[in-house]
Amino acid sequence: MNGQTEKQTHEFHVGMRKEMRVTGVREVLSFDEGCVVLRSACGEMTVEGSDLRVGSLDTDHGTVTLSGKIDTVYYTDDRGEEKRGLFGKLFR
Repeated sequence: MNGQTEKQTHEFHVGMRKEMRVTGVREVLSFDEGCVVLRSACGEMTVEGSDLRVGSLDTDHGTVTLSGKIDTVYYTDDRGEEKRGLFGKLFR
């Protein structure tokens, strides 16, 4: 991220499960039509769905836009803890 030293914020917004904007992205680790894996300021973020496409990637600002059918979003933190869906963490 061009040597940024200040702490970067990480957020994502999903619109109608068809489009997604993510900030705080440090690296795109992998992507295909069914899964996109990003390294964010909050750990590894996985987006699963169908017909997924990376619309734009701005490495200077750490933003990514995705389109397609978004089914699941989950994280693995830097300690390698178990992957669980976002809603699974909310409703334990």
